[in-house]
Amino acid sequence: MATPASIADRPKRELKVLSLGMTRTGSASITQALEILGYQGVHHGIKGISSPFEWKLSSKACDAFFPVLPTYTGEPFTRADFDVLFGPYEAVTDMGSFFATQLIEAYPEAKVILVERDVDEWYESMEEAIFSTTWGLRADLVIDVLGPLYGLNGGKTIRKIMLGYYGVRNVNEMRRVAKDRYRKHYAEIRAAVPEERLLNFRLEDGWKPLCEFLGKEVPEVPFPVKNKREEHLQRVRQKQNMFFKHVARSFAKKAITYALGAGIVGLAIWKSRSREQWAATLSMFR
Repeated sequence: MATPASIADRPKRELKVLSLGMTRTGSASITQALEILGYQGVHHGIKGISSPFEWKLSSKACDAFFPVLPTYTGEPFTRADFDVLFGPYEAVTDMGSFFATQLIEAYPEAKVILVERDVDEWYESMEEAIFSTTWGLRADLVIDVLGPLYGLNGGKTIRKIMLGYYGVRNVNEMRRVAKDRYRKHYAEIRAAVPEERLLNFRLEDGWKPLCEFLGKEVPEVPFPVKNKREEHLQRVRQKQNMFFKHVARSFAKKAITYALGAGIVGLAIWKSRSREQWAATLSMFR
């Protein structure tokens, strides 16, 4: 967990861009595009996985914003709180979309990019890449059992964010409301953001409209296409497999330690009993 000193040491930057398209609409591509355009610090959910501090603050935001959660408090979560969460970043993508309306209100000067794709294609991607990897037996083992043993609560926070955002109690309810929530998400943002601060964008649009909107020169490199469904699934499986291997190694080390400890204790008991038996034998000849 980050300490107050390490939090204070993090860079503090002005949050200039909010890319608030739903997860699985090209957030990894937009992240790389913004980095190519020179933005210092672009927040993407994958980067947060290694930061327990960010997960803790995200969990607190959920408690403030999502009444469906049993942990809901309704306590204020202000721009000052977002400044702590996103302090090192000039742009926010991906998981920031779950707090879209709150971020728009907190940062009225920020430019908003709204990446959209066909809703049916989006749902298929969510089902395969998110719903089926964040819930299920394998995910339950990692998130509910093994993760807490090592102080890793990112998976639980992801679930909490999604359940709260979709306003549901479980993943099956989430599946039922997903498409309607998708449509509502885009309608809410378009209603909240003035046209001059909003770019409706699809990845196939490429550099030109994005650079015009942000006031940047068009780079002499192809527009990035990252995090295709197969790549995402492979990365999730790799992370889960790495976690399983880490747990297996840890358990093996503990087992060896326990075995050595038991052996030493057993040897001591054996030696103690041997001395007692030898002493008893000698006493017979006294």
